[in-house]
Amino acid sequence: MIPRLWVLCLIALAGCESSVESQRERELWDDLGIRSYQYEYMVSCFCGQIGPNPALITVTDGVVTRVEPVDGDPSFTGALTEYPTIDGLFEIISRARAGDPSVLTIEYDQTYHYPRLIFLDPAERAIDDEITHRVERFIPSPVSQ
Repeated sequence: MIPRLWVLCLIALAGCESSVESQRERELWDDLGIRSYQYEYMVSCFCGQIGPNPALITVTDGVVTRVEPVDGDPSFTGALTEYPTIDGLFEIISRARAGDPSVLTIEYDQTYHYPRLIFLDPAERAIDDEITHRVERFIPSPVSQ
């Protein structure tokens, strides 16, 4: 019979993401050469997100060029720089890892290798410091392929 401590360790390790996996996924993403695309982005946190959430983000040649509310409300006039590109999401992962977080869980898209989900809990005992980034409906622009 496996001791309970070993089972808990295996469960904890299953939720962790290795820097080797991140590097491999980043290289696969870079190799695709996709610089223009559109995706839905949602962030969940107690961090005072300003602007649409979820947002439809358009990236052209590696730069966020448009942010729209997914529900189509045209009232958003916030800063485009507040929203990440896919490269920006990989940077979020790198910064998070450098901070030695309590939990860093990442799920990658199997086709395009971008991070579909990033869950970060920087400090185990801190309250409301968790943040989740989610990418859905990623569509590369025809000029990217």
